[in-house]
Amino acid sequence: MIPRPRISSITFVKLSSRRNSSRFSQSAAAAAAAAAATAKPSPSSSLHHHDLASFIAHARRACLSPTSTLYTGTRYEYLCLHNLARLSFALTRTGGRADHGIDLLGHWRLPSLPYPLRVLVQCKALRSKPTPALIRELEGIYAGAPAGWRNGETTVAVLVAKRQATRGVREAVRCSRVPVVWVMLEDVAERAGCEEAEAPEGETGRVRQILWNAKVIGLGAEGVGVGVRYLPPTGERVEGGEVEKEVVLTWKGEMWEPAMAGKRGDEE
Repeated sequence: MIPRPRISSITFVKLSSRRNSSRFSQSAAAAAAAAAATAKPSPSSSLHHHDLASFIAHARRACLSPTSTLYTGTRYEYLCLHNLARLSFALTRTGGRADHGIDLLGHWRLPSLPYPLRVLVQCKALRSKPTPALIRELEGIYAGAPAGWRNGETTVAVLVAKRQATRGVREAVRCSRVPVVWVMLEDVAERAGCEEAEAPEGETGRVRQILWNAKVIGLGAEGVGVGVRYLPPTGERVEGGEVEKEVVLTWKGEMWEPAMAGKRGDEE
């Protein structure tokens, strides 16, 4: 029997040790609101592709090896761009060699705030186990950010990786001096050993884990949580009865469907 989709109890424990850390100053909130209302990220510098499908087509025309660093890195960036939209991230890919470690940038709209938070995103298509060094590297992302995204107190640094956060990574996120979000995004096509065209429709990636620290809560994420949504089996999974699940955002204990999902960062 195929189970009905359901939402589990919230499985994410916010990385905060002090209750008063969830309070944010009115001046910081006002500054963030004004900045988010006026600033827009620059479009991608690439002339040959703008999403995952166009990149795959370009790579085939250019005979780019699927095992090359350029291919795997760019492909994962577009995978992140597409799948983070379901978590209400409105992002633009920066592209280019002089991106200063910033793969995506834009905004994150949360139900707890009347304005979006600015975000800088690093996408790590690494197969090895993540280490705390990734968080230390992430903390330096602000130096090369565009004007308006350089404030480490009001701009959220996001790291997306293929593996779950280890205990050391979770501790590094908790202790970071800047607002940090960790997302585990699984590559569904890679897991299945198939090309994007052969993967089930809409299943290019699956969010498996989201963590954030007290500084993100301090920017206004109080009341936002994380839950698990169970999906009915599709394709070959129907015969085996395997149930897929993904991580979703919740608002006051209920699953939250982002109103901004799918929109690009330059539409803010």
